[in-house]
Amino acid sequence: MNPEGNMKTSVKIAIIGAGSAQFSAEIVRDLCVNPGLQGSHVVLMDIHEQRLEMVHRLAERLTREIRGKISFSKTTHRETALQGADFVINTAQVGGHDWTEAQRRLAEKHGYYRGARLHDFPQMALFLDVARDVERICPNAWLIQSANPVFEGCTLMHRETKVKVLGLCHGHYGYQHIARVLGLDPAYVTAETKGFNHWIWMTDFRYKGQDAYPLLNEWIEKHAEAYWAQDNFEFHDTQLSRAAIDQYRLYGLMPIGDTPRFVGWWYHTDLAAKQQWYGKLGGFDSELGWQRYLNKMNENVKKIERVVLDESQKVTDIFRPVQGHEQIVPIINSLVNDEEGIYQVNIPNKGQLIQGFPEDLVIECKGVVNASGIRGVVTPPLPAKVVVGEMVPRWRKAECAVEAMRSGDRDYLLQYLLHDQRTRTREQAEALITEWLSDSRNEKLARLFHA
Repeated sequence: MNPEGNMKTSVKIAIIGAGSAQFSAEIVRDLCVNPGLQGSHVVLMDIHEQRLEMVHRLAERLTREIRGKISFSKTTHRETALQGADFVINTAQVGGHDWTEAQRRLAEKHGYYRGARLHDFPQMALFLDVARDVERICPNAWLIQSANPVFEGCTLMHRETKVKVLGLCHGHYGYQHIARVLGLDPAYVTAETKGFNHWIWMTDFRYKGQDAYPLLNEWIEKHAEAYWAQDNFEFHDTQLSRAAIDQYRLYGLMPIGDTPRFVGWWYHTDLAAKQQWYGKLGGFDSELGWQRYLNKMNENVKKIERVVLDESQKVTDIFRPVQGHEQIVPIINSLVNDEEGIYQVNIPNKGQLIQGFPEDLVIECKGVVNASGIRGVVTPPLPAKVVVGEMVPRWRKAECAVEAMRSGDRDYLLQYLLHDQRTRTREQAEALITEWLSDSRNEKLARLFHA
C-alpha cells in the first residue's frame, strides 16, 4: 500500500509498545501464516530496551519456525519506527501496570473504590502524540489502536488529527462464549453487536438462522442458578455472570464482552457487592480477581522468556502457527489485497451508524473492509432503554475526558469525577485531581492543565 493506492503484498508495520511479548508474538504469528502479506517488515518499538530485545528474539525465532517471510528491526525511538510505515499498531501502556496501579491506589485513598480510571488520561496523551507523529511522518498510514481506552482515545485522535484511525478490541467475541455454554454448534451461530467500545449490546443472536434469544431465555430460567453455584472458574465468567443477566433483564439486550464489567455502578460498590454479582473472586476487576490476572500475566511473560532463552524449546509450542482471534492482520490483508471481509471495528459514527450520537464520535459496529477502506454497516437502532439508560450517560463521561484533553481545561477533569457516583463532595474530587497532577510521572498532564 502506497500514497498512490497501488496494491502490494508487502507492507511496513510499526508496533508501538512492542515490549508486550504476548501481543507482539501473536501479530507476528498471524503475519507468518497469512500468505498475502509475506515479505512484510515489522518495526518493533518500545522504550524498555530489555523487553524490546527479548521480543525481537522471540519474533525472529517464531518466524524461522513457521518459515514465514517476515523481517524485523527494533528501535527505542518512535519517529524512527514510523518512517515509511503503512500501518501503525499502538499497544503501549504508559508506565506499565505499575503506574496504572499507583493511580488506582491514589484514587482509593480519596474514596474511589478500585480507582477512578485516571490512568486513561496519560494514555490519551500518548495516543494523541502518536497520532500527531503519524500525521507528520507517515500521513497515509492506518493507525490501529488496540490499547485502552479505545472509545475515548480514538474519538480524541479522530477529532484532533486527519489520521485514519481504527480501534480494535476482543470483547465482541463474548457471544461465542454464550453459544458454548448453551451447547450450540459454533458453525451455525451468528451475532450482531454494537455500541461504544466496552459498552456493546447484542442486537441480533441467531442459531441456524433462527432467533437464539429464546434459547438464552430458557437457559436463564432452567440452568443459570446451577451454573452460578458451581463458581469454579479460573478467574470469573463475566459474560454470563449474575450482573450480565441482570443487565439483560433491565435493558432487554444482552451486554457483550467487557460490557458487563462496566455497566451499573451498583454492582461495584464494594467487594461484597462484586462477589454477589460476579462470583467468589468478585469478577475480573475486584482486588482479588485483578491480582490473580496480574499474577497470571507475569507467569505467562516468564514462560515466554524461558522459551526464548532456551534454543532447545520451540516457540510454536506456545504460539501455534494458525491465525488467532486478533483481527489486526486479517484487516491489514483486506485493506492491502482487496480481500473483502466483515469485522468488528471502532470507527467514526458517519452516517449515523448509531442514531442519536454525533458523527465525530467513534462507535463500535460491524464494518466492511476492502482496498477502498472501511465502511460501517447500518443496522436497526438500539432500544430506547439502552440508549437512555446506558449509552447517553457513557457518552457524557467520554465527552468530559475527550474535551479535557482537547482543551486543557481542568474543569472537565472535575466534571469527569463529579459524574462518578463515588464522589460525595466537590472537595473530594478536587483533592484527588490536585494530588494526581502533582505526581512527577504526570508532568506532561500537569503542564496541559496548568497545575
